[in-house]
Amino acid sequence: MNQTIRARLITIAAKKEKAAVVYQGIQVIDVMTRETYQADVAVDSGYIAAVGDGYEGIEMIDGTGKFIAPSFIDGHVHIESSMVTPSEYEQAILPLGVTTVIADPHEIANVKGAEGLQFMLDDAAGLSLDVRMMLPSCVPATSFEHAGASLDAAALAPFVKHPGVHGLGEVMDYPAVERADRDMLKKIEQIESAGKLVDGHAAGLGARELNIYGVAGIRTDHEAVSKQEAIERARRGLYVEVREGSAARNLQEVLDAVTESNAGRFLFCTDDKHLDDTLREGTIDYNIRYAIQHGIKRETAYAMASLHAANAYQLNDRGAIVPGRRADFVILQDADQVIIDEVFVSGEPVARAGKTIISSQKIAVPSTLRGELKTKPITDQVFELVLEKTKAHVIGIIPKSIVTEHLILDVPLQDGKFVPVPEQDLLKIAVIERHNATNFSAVGIVKGFGMKRGAIAATVAHDSHNLVIVGTSDAEMKLAAERLIKAGGGVIAVNGTEVLAELPLEIAGLMTSRPFQEVGDTLEALNDALDVLEADRSFNPYLTMSFLCLPVIPNLKLTDSGLFDVKTFQHIAVQA
Repeated sequence: MNQTIRARLITIAAKKEKAAVVYQGIQVIDVMTRETYQADVAVDSGYIAAVGDGYEGIEMIDGTGKFIAPSFIDGHVHIESSMVTPSEYEQAILPLGVTTVIADPHEIANVKGAEGLQFMLDDAAGLSLDVRMMLPSCVPATSFEHAGASLDAAALAPFVKHPGVHGLGEVMDYPAVERADRDMLKKIEQIESAGKLVDGHAAGLGARELNIYGVAGIRTDHEAVSKQEAIERARRGLYVEVREGSAARNLQEVLDAVTESNAGRFLFCTDDKHLDDTLREGTIDYNIRYAIQHGIKRETAYAMASLHAANAYQLNDRGAIVPGRRADFVILQDADQVIIDEVFVSGEPVARAGKTIISSQKIAVPSTLRGELKTKPITDQVFELVLEKTKAHVIGIIPKSIVTEHLILDVPLQDGKFVPVPEQDLLKIAVIERHNATNFSAVGIVKGFGMKRGAIAATVAHDSHNLVIVGTSDAEMKLAAERLIKAGGGVIAVNGTEVLAELPLEIAGLMTSRPFQEVGDTLEALNDALDVLEADRSFNPYLTMSFLCLPVIPNLKLTDSGLFDVKTFQHIAVQA
């Protein structure tokens, strides 16, 4: 805040001058004291100038029956999971009250490296949505898969002081931290030296490992999946980001850990959320509604959506309706149901009645980011799974979770090969390296999709984003793979020889420049295709499939190098 603005705000607060706008008699959701009370709220020069009684404005707005609350902060999100660019994401998210996001672009970084990271920074610059980028800390996520790029500390160094960079993204390579890997510690050191923050990823970590995370300088975690895990993290000084995305839905379990005495350590995030789910149910607004229904005090739920996130990420200029903070706020007609009338950023309206009222500043997508899949030849043999015995290691889906079960089951064989048996919910999963046309590919067995026919496939496959296919037959899996290779990436559902629905993702095989409404409609068509395949609709099969390739989330995953046991942190044979 410069001296001129500060001087003007002082005169307004002292009632010596009129504010630009005053909301009269509005219900203030106070996240500082966790109470709601009626007051006048004066706004001027992009800031909250005063809260109290008897303030006058050039424009006086009757706030009777309305509520004012700080707008929302998403504490950890991968914008690429929306499948649209940051500038298009802004159009979808502002009407939902989210005006700040802590974004980790490690999805595109795993495919296109520094070039992908630069695109995200450039496209996010100048938006009304404040996109705070966290530099990807683990590209590739591990050495057990093949990504399209590698970013060490030296490669990240030129970005550290970029104004759009807020810190270091989720440190998911825990073994590198424990062994004090020189490059990992250098990444942390250069971020801390710039006065910026380090995000965590403590999936499956216990008390001993959390202590190691703490001394490594890691401040947050979004991977708690139970009350006890959340409490353990809070006790060791981590901010706990309560996650509700499309695949990982942890609100119910983690909110059980929140009390009025410890709530300051908890905030909300979405992590990975498909655009169709966002448009259907919301993001942080959904989390607030759920928390209130779960028994969390209303004002505490709003604090978790704003002030606590601002505190966690040292955004001390926002997050509350108090004098001197940025005028990032929402006007609501119903606070419990989070029904939003208007959204403001720095005192300027950006969304009204569920629609964005500003235009996005889009940039041209470099031709080098256009999707081109470089895979091994897709022959029938790519999908074969030869087994000597019927007992096999099987990936077990846990609905609404990115954690999997490690099952050991008897599976049927034909001529020494596993053939999917939809009647027993035993399907094939294949991962094919798609960045450098290597010979790396792997086939495994998965249980839990419930598909009776067809195949689904995507080039969204966390975190290396190779080509992943789940299907009931080799022929349908091959068709799905070939179609995505031709399209340059995307998401697809096929049945027999028919393509039921397809979303091309021409930007690195992860995103599209299409309008968000069109993307949402296509995703709904993909969802409808799941009904034809008779897949389990109690969770999101596409997003769940994409996380079956991530070897840092327990328990059993499949990378392009083979089946991976996360507990032992090594590849294992499918044969048990």
